Amino acid sequence: MRLNTTALARATSGVTWLVVILTLWADLSVPFKAFLAGLAGHHWVAKSLIATTAFVLFYFLFRKARESESPLGNVVFAVASVILGSLIIFSFYLWHFLFG
Repeated sequence: MRLNTTALARATSGVTWLVVILTLWADLSVPFKAFLAGLAGHHWVAKSLIATTAFVLFYFLFRKARESESPLGNVVFAVASVILGSLIIFSFYLWHFLFG
């Protein structure tokens, strides 16, 4: 079985944005953070389980996507999502530290 790099890139990007949303939401909403902690004992563990499940679901959703002509384009797409998502989370915590 050959993996579809387009589906992998889309799943990676989708999970990246899901983790960004879950992270910011959990830090802005005490009840949501408590809900996540209640799911798995700690909010980080719950986010990890949600992200892992979402990755598998996203891959299967996108596995029929046409394979890209350039696998490098898929890598750039996924890495750009990870970098941008990381910058958003970092900026959020930096803002919180400096002005919160």
